[in-house]
Amino acid sequence: VSTQSTGSANDTQMEHQQPCRGLGMEWILLLVGMAAANPFDIDPSLSTRPALWEPLAHEYFPERRGGGADENGLDSPVVLANITHQRFAQHARKGYPLLVTDWARNMTYNGWTCKDFADHFPFGYMKAEYIEHMPGFNPRMHDIRIMDGERRFNMGNFKPDGNTMWYNFSRPASPRYGDDPLKPSSGPYVWHVKDELPPSQKKLVQQRFEAPSFLSDPLNKAWMNRTFEIWFSPGTKTGAGAHNDGYCESVVSFQLNGDKKWRKMMMPEMSFLDSFDEFDGGVYSANKWDPDIGYVNSRSSAAIWPPGYLHETNTLPTSDGSCQVSVTVQYAFPQPVQFIRAYLPRLSLSSEVGQCVAGSWNGYASFFVPGIYPSADTASIRIQHERVLEHLDANHDGSIDVPETISWFEKSGVVDHQAEYYGTEHTTLFYSFKAEDTVAYHDMDGDMIASSQELLDSLVQWNVVRTRIKHGLDLINKGQRAQLEEFERSLDPMRRKPITIPDSMRPELEEVFQIREGQRIFDDLESEGVHSLTDMEFYSRLQDRLAGSDHEHDEM
Repeated sequence: VSTQSTGSANDTQMEHQQPCRGLGMEWILLLVGMAAANPFDIDPSLSTRPALWEPLAHEYFPERRGGGADENGLDSPVVLANITHQRFAQHARKGYPLLVTDWARNMTYNGWTCKDFADHFPFGYMKAEYIEHMPGFNPRMHDIRIMDGERRFNMGNFKPDGNTMWYNFSRPASPRYGDDPLKPSSGPYVWHVKDELPPSQKKLVQQRFEAPSFLSDPLNKAWMNRTFEIWFSPGTKTGAGAHNDGYCESVVSFQLNGDKKWRKMMMPEMSFLDSFDEFDGGVYSANKWDPDIGYVNSRSSAAIWPPGYLHETNTLPTSDGSCQVSVTVQYAFPQPVQFIRAYLPRLSLSSEVGQCVAGSWNGYASFFVPGIYPSADTASIRIQHERVLEHLDANHDGSIDVPETISWFEKSGVVDHQAEYYGTEHTTLFYSFKAEDTVAYHDMDGDMIASSQELLDSLVQWNVVRTRIKHGLDLINKGQRAQLEEFERSLDPMRRKPITIPDSMRPELEEVFQIREGQRIFDDLESEGVHSLTDMEFYSRLQDRLAGSDHEHDEM
């Protein structure tokens, strides 16, 4: 979409009119900025659909729409059992929220209660979610360690009230959740086995872990074993408020003991001004919580969801009153690449997974060909397209298949730094899995081949998304709200429907736009590693910068 075609009618008029006499300099500068709001000069005929077009949920998730529903009318996920790796891969690459009913059926840990884990691993220290809301809680009474800046409580001896072991004691969740009986009312615990245990102790926990048969290859077994955390839920209605994870991969939560109710919600359509806190309960405060999936994950079953799917949990009573246990892991392959491709515009603006676009997802669109950078013009995108085909289309048929991609990985070494995570003895298997995911990212018709047009469509989308993020961040960094709103409106021809500018914004953005326009928060976004609107890269550092500015102002 060219700059001339993406602006409003008012923009077009401003391009051909002289500034009216009597307008102040501030208005003249504003008009000039609005006329130059859109950096794109992309021929709309280049791609099959507009670059920011996204499918509607019922179009993308046909297998779960029209199926079963829970007691609140929420749809069921896709339910699988006794599956092969190939069948699982087809669903997982699509990014469908899944329920695999026999995931943990043959695991040693299946059936273990919280007490079993406390008795076998008394050296563990776990996080107590919402402990600050327990009346009369005194942290000085307990065996506590500080990890990642937060308190961790010893699994072998923690008694929240000083008398009752933690796995027999219920304590309140956040009082913010009291407005809805479907939200959790009691707080769980989480044990970060993956990164909060010394190697010798971690090995003791990991040695009893088994992968399901359809993901029993060495890459997936190792990745799941190094990423798992264990959730303990005493009592009923225990769980976590709706939140988004910051993982760039699909996430699995399988039940070892008890049943857990899940509600999930696809990330909504987004603009920069729609950004909201996706951490615990933030979607409630933003009045955006509108779950579209609801179901019970029972013992031995696993819930699986792609990046960007907000989720809330709530335990059901166990028959013997025992404390419930679930395990959260990520697997290495296959990744939900087709979901990422389909919803990249909104995922790129997530305050949790937005960093993945310039990170682990960045190479899919270009088949990891070096030297390809985000561009805003047609000529550059055509050159990118030609370069990818030149490097990968070995038989010159205008398309790229999995064998050609494997061959490219082998001779170029462009993904070898990723393969090192899994050990050099598994490089060949890594190439195969990575090639399948990369081709599937582009594949829109299910033939596991990236046609020339599918490649071009992906490149157009990737260039627009990456350029939009960079341009929008720059406007936010300079506190230019009017220009940001105009920029968003100028992108409407690239969307399925025009965006609606919200009346209010998250507090951090409101604060940014209170600063003097043109005053930069970050001196240089690129050199300071700010490539997304995520908490990790942007919002947490933004708060530090604003607090520093306030402090400097106070001292003056």
